Amino acid sequence: TRLTIDTDITKSLPVADPVIADSEYVMSHNPVKDRVVIDMGLDRNDPETLTAGAAMIESRLTASGLFSSVGMDEYQSIFPELVTSVTERLPALFTEHDLDRTIRPLLEPRKIKEALAEHYSRLLDLEGIGQSGMMADDPLGFKNVILARMAHLAPSRDIQIIQGRLISADGRHLLVIAEPKGSGTDTAQARKIASLIASCAYDLGKKFNPRGIGFTVTPVGAYRAALDNEETAKRDARRAVIFATIGIAVLLLVGFPRPVIGILALVPAVLGTIAAAFVYSLFARTISILAIGFGGTIISFTVDYGIAYLLFLDRPYETRGMDATREVWSLGLLAMLTTALSFALLFITGFSVLSQIGYFTALGVVFTYLFVHTLFPVIFPTMPPAKRTGFVPIQKFVNRIMRSNSRASAYGALFFCAVMLAFARPDFKVDLAAMNTVTRDTLRAEELISKVWGNVFSRLYLMTEARSLEDLQTAGDRLAGKLDSEISAGTLSTAFVPSMLFPGRERTRANLAAWNRFWTPARVAELKKSMRDASREIGFAPDAFERFYGLLARTHIRPHGIPDRFHRMLNIRRMRDSGEWAQFSVLTPGPKYRGERFHSTLSSAGLGKLFDPVLFSERLGSILLSGFIKMAAVIGAVTACVAVLYLLDVRLTLIALAPTLFSLICTLGTMKLLGQQPGIPTIIVVVIVIGMGTDYALYIVRAYQRYMEESHQSLGLIRMTVFLSALSTMIGFGVLGLADHALLKSVGMTLFMGISYSFIGTVMIVPPLLRTMFVPEDLPNDMVEPCSKEHAERVHRRYRFMEPYPRLFARFKLKFDPLFGELHQLVGSPATILDIGTGYGVPAVWLLELFPRARLYGIEPDAKRRRVASRAVGERGWIVQGSAPDLPDFPGTADAALLIDMIHYLPDRRLRLLLERVRKRMSPRGILVVRGTVPAAKRCAILRLMETLWIRMNGLTAHNRSEGEIIRLMRTAGFSVSVRES
Repeated sequence: TRLTIDTDITKSLPVADPVIADSEYVMSHNPVKDRVVIDMGLDRNDPETLTAGAAMIESRLTASGLFSSVGMDEYQSIFPELVTSVTERLPALFTEHDLDRTIRPLLEPRKIKEALAEHYSRLLDLEGIGQSGMMADDPLGFKNVILARMAHLAPSRDIQIIQGRLISADGRHLLVIAEPKGSGTDTAQARKIASLIASCAYDLGKKFNPRGIGFTVTPVGAYRAALDNEETAKRDARRAVIFATIGIAVLLLVGFPRPVIGILALVPAVLGTIAAAFVYSLFARTISILAIGFGGTIISFTVDYGIAYLLFLDRPYETRGMDATREVWSLGLLAMLTTALSFALLFITGFSVLSQIGYFTALGVVFTYLFVHTLFPVIFPTMPPAKRTGFVPIQKFVNRIMRSNSRASAYGALFFCAVMLAFARPDFKVDLAAMNTVTRDTLRAEELISKVWGNVFSRLYLMTEARSLEDLQTAGDRLAGKLDSEISAGTLSTAFVPSMLFPGRERTRANLAAWNRFWTPARVAELKKSMRDASREIGFAPDAFERFYGLLARTHIRPHGIPDRFHRMLNIRRMRDSGEWAQFSVLTPGPKYRGERFHSTLSSAGLGKLFDPVLFSERLGSILLSGFIKMAAVIGAVTACVAVLYLLDVRLTLIALAPTLFSLICTLGTMKLLGQQPGIPTIIVVVIVIGMGTDYALYIVRAYQRYMEESHQSLGLIRMTVFLSALSTMIGFGVLGLADHALLKSVGMTLFMGISYSFIGTVMIVPPLLRTMFVPEDLPNDMVEPCSKEHAERVHRRYRFMEPYPRLFARFKLKFDPLFGELHQLVGSPATILDIGTGYGVPAVWLLELFPRARLYGIEPDAKRRRVASRAVGERGWIVQGSAPDLPDFPGTADAALLIDMIHYLPDRRLRLLLERVRKRMSPRGILVVRGTVPAAKRCAILRLMETLWIRMNGLTAHNRSEGEIIRLMRTAGFSVSVRES
């Protein structure tokens, strides 16, 4: 209840651009946007029946109280008054150019005779009753030149007015116009209007169908678009949530050893989406209907984190929740960061709807990740063994497609990408009519209205504002002068502003002066002669037009304000939000019209705000292209930086980003081949493909970094995670691609292609490249100078491509630990080295590089550290997982043994036993190197606190001993002891 749903997607347009800002402003304030237009149709030419049906509908609409005005009655009642007012002020309504272009041709004797003959004919018919005074005031029809400027305000030029109603030229259609009292986008009122019109159509059929008369009632208006947008998007969102959830649930059921465990992956995704909606509502009052529709698919890609966690938890042996967290949190962290950052950066586009999608989705991603790693370890502290290993065919299929031993797949992907590159040229085009989605019925209704009454998108709409009516009239004078010149230049074909009927003080003075210059004594005399000759021939009295002659000689006309009763007719409104006055003018482009230049001219002169549908679409297309490039650059750079910092290897980062580039090129190319124009959804594709599609490759790359072996069981689980995650996301976007809402459908289809290509790129490109990089390197076996640069480089090379922490640990250990400046002096020249508590194996590797023939046998309780150490040691040794006082199996006796920084984890009894066992396996001249931590009284409290916290977090207990206690335990085990400070 905190959020209000915004159904008008055009409100999300970027307002930083003047063309877009002016267009949005005009669209949002123009009263025409709220107008309800009803086409009443018959299958034959029958204006009488049409007007009868219209009277019935207009009566019902008026009685409903939903409309401030219905039909043309108001205009019909005041139009004669307008005609009289125009006739009285003719000298003030023509510019010099108008007089020369439109009045001069009417003064030809032939034209005068035709005009008077037509008047005489009317006087003889009933139609001419009461028209004699108007004929006497304006026998040549000068007023018609002025009133003709209003003709293009009508929906179509080919119309007829019968009984005060607009009827099409073929007599088959009648137009009913109604002005709602509230906003056309208010869906509550829109439902009332829709219900009322449906009831009217039913009653109309009930009355006329028995007579064999079949009416069609076709309403259009903003109310209908608002209803369609809201209902369509809500329906699509529900459909997306339901079908995506069902599809993902089925996928999880067959992908996990215990199907119920797989379903639980949805729980954090659902909770994360709910939490995101709640937090979003705390900081925002409205949310776009498009954001809600897209929100229905959030579950499909946030479920990834739950899938990864539960795959490591649901194993054939007993597992612990915290172990699963330690295994996958770092893998998921990079994916979460890239996805959340990419979506959050959508605000860069300037589209508020994309910003809403970005913030909402980023929150959902973050909350889901947090829920996975905080709730699941609590819910599942331990998990008993699974009785099966999952749906075996799926596991075999995933391992087969992601463990290809051939580079052919990478070459194939490269070839396909090169072909698609020829088509991947984004040409952004925006159809304004498609910004708000309507149903097929509404679309057919709009097509009918456009076909019969004209297309509103072929015109220009100009809004002029002022603080008072007088200021508005003055601004209108300036605008009218400018439009006159643009018409003369061919920029416009027609234009009308109220100042052409009611000019202000300056325009009245200028026009009157032009009028007086035009009517020279010679021209007046010639006109009178031609009219007397025609009058005598036709039958008019000699003095019939004396009042007209007096009008020609007028030298003074008082400026006339715009009467209130004409405001609605002339599209003059008082703004509700600002209290200022505004007039809305309709213009028609001419042969030399250039939208960019015309908009710039009006804006720089301060003449008003222009809405040009064609210019709007072109500018929005260029903004989308700019946004596409900007988003690709920014998100690509952010993702690359995050990946580099996380992987700490440029080559691995490039491999991880390769499927992203592949996906973008192939998606744009496929859209081109399918004839789908890039638009707003394409910007979202950039975010999804870079922010989410990259995750699949990052998962694989990071897994290779960690496990180093293709056959490692955990790497197989990561492959399954990527497969299930990609498929679940495809399901979500695929369902969205079946939406009725045009934008949501376009988003769904485009994102389905983007994610599909991201997965294909990950499968075909990443494994072959990683396999090439992770081939074990043949390291030299020759002697090296202890503590030399080459010595350090050899050690570093054994950790290359591994996870950042072990690599950095090894690098900083060698650089700052004083042990490595003297270790070679302590151990002699060992052939067999025993390493208890091997850790990441840095001391072991350091010694192996010094002694090419030495073999190392170690034991390490932490699986991750043992895995890293085993990879670093390679074939030069063997490291098992276990804990002291156990020893690894090795042949013979050890020449050197290492107990580096580990004895404080053992209580006295275990340490004593360990020392005894080591002593028994040592050669007679063997060396045992023990380094123990002896707490200093003055040690930094912060460092001690950090060490204590680390020990507790890992479930360990510190057994700190003094130097004397350590020496005593060693001597008790049979060692002779010498001490060195380090």
